[in-house]
Amino acid sequence: MDKADAYEVLARYYDQLMDEVDYDHWCDYVLSLVEKAEGGDGSGSGSGTRGGSGQSPASPSWLQGRQVLDLACGTGQFSYRLRQRGMAVTAVDHSPEMLAVAEERARSKGLDITFICQDMRELELPYTYDLVLCLCDSLNYLLEVEDLALALENGAGVLKPGGHFIFDVNTAYKLTTIYGNHIYAADLGHFAYIWENEYQPDTQLCYMDLVFFVPAAKKGEEGEGPFLFEKLSESHVERAYPPELIRELIMGAGLELLGEYADLTLAAPGPTTQRITFHCLRPL
Repeated sequence: MDKADAYEVLARYYDQLMDEVDYDHWCDYVLSLVEKAEGGDGSGSGSGTRGGSGQSPASPSWLQGRQVLDLACGTGQFSYRLRQRGMAVTAVDHSPEMLAVAEERARSKGLDITFICQDMRELELPYTYDLVLCLCDSLNYLLEVEDLALALENGAGVLKPGGHFIFDVNTAYKLTTIYGNHIYAADLGHFAYIWENEYQPDTQLCYMDLVFFVPAAKKGEEGEGPFLFEKLSESHVERAYPPELIRELIMGAGLELLGEYADLTLAAPGPTTQRITFHCLRPL
């Protein structure tokens, strides 16, 4: 088949490929930044959960009723955790396929979350929020500086005064060294994939071509093998943005930068940092 748009195929397998990610820790980490900025001890949002237990975490009173926007929500891994922590959640994504997975997950958990299919460069929402999140290097998918600036301005525009905007980006180090010109592959039993990368230093673009081999049908009588597999493919592109440019765009969006942190810690970014989290505030 021809290559599909980003996430058209991957949506069905994204969570399995990201199975090792500790989303509970990541969610607690982000909320701890808000808590610390508002005068708490920054120890996190209660006990949380670890290891994918699925239990609802303890929810401190400062979270209850807060309005949060999960931009580029993907399959809803953060959206449903934020809802479990007592926040009112609106989740936005440009991919109908990813939103379908997110909505099904919310229904299966009995969680009330508002899902909206929109491009963050063309955000039109009737509400304002106490917290806006844009995680999992979603902003790296915006390949023009003008688009990144617009996304930051739109995020800032739906923040309440005193509201927080937290987003992250993959660094140039990660796109050049970890992704780089490498090929990754895995056989996960029920499907397999090949992930081939190409980084172009002149444009700071990392091209990622993914090929999936997924079960299409069984050959022979019912219950007998072998499986027949279908080959599906799609492409992704991310751009590396220097932190100094991002700081300029944050200021241009009318936001105050409270901090930038390396790899889900409170440490300052360094030359081998793979992900930078930016914590911004809309001034009162």
